[in-house]
Amino acid sequence: MNLNYKLAISLIVSCLVVPLTAKADKFDDAVNEYIKGYKACTEANTLRAQNLQAAKRKFNTYLQQLNKAKSIDPSILSTTQRDMDSNLRYCERVEVNIKRAEATPILEKGFTYCDNAKAALKNGDASSAKTNMDEYKRYRDDAMIITESIMDVFALASKVRSCARVEEKLNVAMVEENAIIEQLNVAIAGYQTVNTQCQAAKAAITSPKFTLQKLDDVNKQMNAANKAKKDARKNAQAFETLKTQPNRPQSQELQKLIDSAAQCEGETSEHIRTATKNKRGLEKQINAGIATLTESQQACEAAKSSSNRFTADSDISKAEADFKRSADLKRRVTGDKNLIATVKKYPSWSSSQQFSKMMNSTEACQKSTAASIKNQKANFTAQKKKAQEDAARTWRCFS
Repeated sequence: MNLNYKLAISLIVSCLVVPLTAKADKFDDAVNEYIKGYKACTEANTLRAQNLQAAKRKFNTYLQQLNKAKSIDPSILSTTQRDMDSNLRYCERVEVNIKRAEATPILEKGFTYCDNAKAALKNGDASSAKTNMDEYKRYRDDAMIITESIMDVFALASKVRSCARVEEKLNVAMVEENAIIEQLNVAIAGYQTVNTQCQAAKAAITSPKFTLQKLDDVNKQMNAANKAKKDARKNAQAFETLKTQPNRPQSQELQKLIDSAAQCEGETSEHIRTATKNKRGLEKQINAGIATLTESQQACEAAKSSSNRFTADSDISKAEADFKRSADLKRRVTGDKNLIATVKKYPSWSSSQQFSKMMNSTEACQKSTAASIKNQKANFTAQKKKAQEDAARTWRCFS
């Protein structure tokens, strides 16, 4: 009985001790595996200042060993035995320091763009400020992706907050900037219209097919160009920006359009002046013809008035003399082939239309007056003959 009891107790103790011993061996194996990586962790910390890439490789080795150790016995992450807790905390700090060492130069490079944005904003160049601020934010975000612990560094966090204030000021400035850009774009669109109208006018007036008949159309195009320029100039802020910020892209585009328009206007205006001079010369010739036709019309009207009723030979002589003068004046006009050709070539001119109207009026007057003179002359001759016959009969009666 006592022998069996002792044997049972021995067996129970053996069953309890064997698992505990196995567990202790497993823990030790995990810690030993971790220690191999811990060495790489300390080496990574030493290399961090001189060779960051080598330090990262060493720390990756540490992480691999840590994962192996955890797979053997996860309890090593929560134990104080064999200094595991202090070793783990040490390597966590090493990891943070490595990430900070990687992120800090990225963030510091971003700070240069922040400083550029601040300087550009001070100079009133919101567009350049935004470009630099966008670059700063890209570098800042890249650094934060690596580790947000850089914000635990006072100097870096202070600079980030400073850049945030610059960004706030930039947002306000961008509202004004967008208004300026809008005015610049309106001015640019206006001067594009100026160039379009002017170039069309220039192409028309320099074409081999150009005639003075088309001069009015060219002038209309130039008037449209002038109106577009006047409207564009209403955007005073745009031209003030052009003056104070000539290097911004919109200013350069606007200046290019202004220069192009000025050149086109100068060249086209010279052609217009030449064509206008030629037109005025031809209109002077037409107006001279109108003046002659007016004289012819007046002479015709005088002949017509005299031919209402002839009472004496002098009436006939005067009517015929006025009619002859009217005919001679009209013949002087119709005999001018160049004048007639000009009127036919440019029928839309007001002078040509007035000429044609006067010509038709004079021809109508001469036609009716010629008939009137003929009829009245025949009547006068008949009356004169009758009076002579009556006088002859009266003489025979008394004799």
